[in-house]
Amino acid sequence: MTDSAESTRGTAFEDLVTRHQAEIYAYIYRMVRHDGEAQDLCQETFLRAFRAFSDLQGTPNYRAWLYRIATNTTLNALRRRRTGARAAAASTRAQPGAVDGDPAGDLDRRDLLDRIEAAIAALPVKQRLALTQRRFQGLSYGEIAEALGMSEDAARANVYQAVRKLRAQFAAELEEVRLCRN
Repeated sequence: MTDSAESTRGTAFEDLVTRHQAEIYAYIYRMVRHDGEAQDLCQETFLRAFRAFSDLQGTPNYRAWLYRIATNTTLNALRRRRTGARAAAASTRAQPGAVDGDPAGDLDRRDLLDRIEAAIAALPVKQRLALTQRRFQGLSYGEIAEALGMSEDAARANVYQAVRKLRAQFAAELEEVRLCRN
């Protein structure tokens, strides 16, 4: 590769990193729930992407391509963690401070958020990934399908099943909210 082509490739990749790094980090963080590990996996994702960048042909959907690399990188790390190659990471997360000055309400909200996070984490992997990509990252079903290596219909079905399971699990809380609004 010539110096000019190498420079163009580097600039194009830098633009890709600038445009997508924050959302890829947030996606990985939602899966591993540990800042340091999410940063490491994000860096590994972009390193893998850089190595494969020159081999891309045509005009791929870079966002979906990055999500696929991030998904595979993170799932591999989670498998290693489960098999004991990595110590279980402590779950730390920054929570917004109290806005209304109601400590009991803040505890209730935090408890509910913890339970929702645990319920999402307990979903089957493909449902959890599809739901996360759709609801938290804003990917289209086509992008989810490409990122997870499935059909668009399968992406829709996985999101639907995940939402259905979460609604069933939190039916009482949803009913309570409806009653409070009336």
